[in-house]
Parts: sequence; structure tokens; C-alpha cells
Amino acid sequence: MSTPVYRLMAHAFVATHTWEAYPDVREAMSKAGLNKDGVERGKALLAEAEALVAARKEESAEDRIGEHAIHMAVAELEMWLQTVRATLRHKVKAEEVIKRALDHHFHASEHTLSAVAGALRTLAVLRTDPRVAEGFDSSRALHDLLIHGQTLLTKVFTLTRQRLEPGLGTAVAPAYEALEAHRGKLISWLVELDRAVSNVGDRPDVVGLIGYVPAGVGLPLGGASFAVTLHQRAQQSPPDPAAASADCSGWSIGRQGRNRENLGPGFIEPSFD
Repeated sequence: MSTPVYRLMAHAFVATHTWEAYPDVREAMSKAGLNKDGVERGKALLAEAEALVAARKEESAEDRIGEHAIHMAVAELEMWLQTVRATLRHKVKAEEVIKRALDHHFHASEHTLSAVAGALRTLAVLRTDPRVAEGFDSSRALHDLLIHGQTLLTKVFTLTRQRLEPGLGTAVAPAYEALEAHRGKLISWLVELDRAVSNVGDRPDVVGLIGYVPAGVGLPLGGASFAVTLHQRAQQSPPDPAAASADCSGWSIGRQGRNRENLGPGFIEPSFD
């Protein structure tokens, strides 16, 4: 499966914007190989990609359901970002960390790209700043927070990719074809960025700000699970160990309906009568 266009654009957006906005990032990345000329090329490629995305929307048939789905997915992603802000204030209690993770000031040509770029940086900063891991009592809680955000971000990528692709019965889509051709140019530029990131050295704080996590550094990220929200809810309201457990089927009701492995105090006998 090809990399979603919005992921490519967001990486270019975060990298070029941060290079210009943060002097320490600019200095470190310039020494590593991302100079002003490279940043300008990245900005030009990003602007062309944004124009092609807008052209693609114009040439495609109106899809109110698809647009609504993207709008709701972005809203969910932004709600997660607000959850991150509240969580960092409660657990980490360091304004510098909150600013690095959440004060993005990303303003792209469309709100969806701005939200995606912000989420990329937030996830990277959460994974690369050791103060974040130190502030959480449970590594499980932090991992759940990361997976939740990554899952919501992946949902936006999936919906935007579907929105840009030609629908059934579409014979000609010149803007889409031009966008697919432009994808290769974006990828080539990002390969140069990857090379610069690998040359930064022991500066995970720098690459975290541009939405990257260096190999072998920081917290891992992977997976997507509906159980994440259950984990988070349980950590917010932990049960009283002295209290008796209420009857609950749990996940003991499996496909066979007689999975006894997890039956015991607190579980009910599954039945399909």
C-alpha cells in the first residue's frame, strides 16, 4: 500500500515549518544536511501538492458522506490532542514539554493538513522526550495514549486517501494522475530529510520537533486496539481490590461460547439459551 499523500505532505510541512521557526533545530539540521535551499525545495513541493489536492477535489464528484467522515475524524484527533494537553499538565507538569508537544502554530492551506501535522509532532515529542515517560506512573498508560492517537491519525489518513482516489466508473482524473506523479518528488525530498535526520546524532529533541523518531531512540509505537479506551478508563477509576467483583462476561464469551479459560470469580457462565 502506498504512503498516503497527507502523510507525505504533513512530514514536509512539519520539517520545513520547524526549520524556520526554531533556531536550534535550524542549526542542527543545517549541519546535518538540511540547508535553506533544501527547505525551500520542500516548501515548493508541498505547495504544489496542496494545489493538486485542491484540484483533485474540484474534479471529483461531491461526496458529502466522505467529507463528513473526514471532518469527524479530524475532530476526534483534535479531541485527543486536548486530552494529551490535560494529561501532560496533570502528570508531567512541565510547561516546556507541553509547548513542544502541542503549541504547533501550523496553518496549512486546509485544516485537515494542519491537524495531521500537529498530531505527527505531538506523537514524536511524546516518544522522544524522557520527561514524558518519567511523568507517567504506568508505561501502559503512556503506551495507550500513543496508540490511541496513532489510531485516530491512521483513520484520517485512510479517509483522505479514499477521498482522493478515483471512484468506480471514473475514466479520466488528470489531477489525481498529476498528484500520483508528484508523490515521487515528495518521497525523494523526504529521503533527503531522512538522511539528514540520521546525521543529527544524539539529538532526539530536534528530530522529535520535526515529527521524527530516530532509530533505536524513544518509545516504540505500534498497534491499534479498541481495548485502549478500556485501559484508560480503568486507570482513571481503578477498582477497589477489597470489593467483590460484579458479574461480568468479560471476554470469556468467545466464538465457541464456552471459553472456560477466563471463567472464575467475577465472570458469569456464558449461555446462548
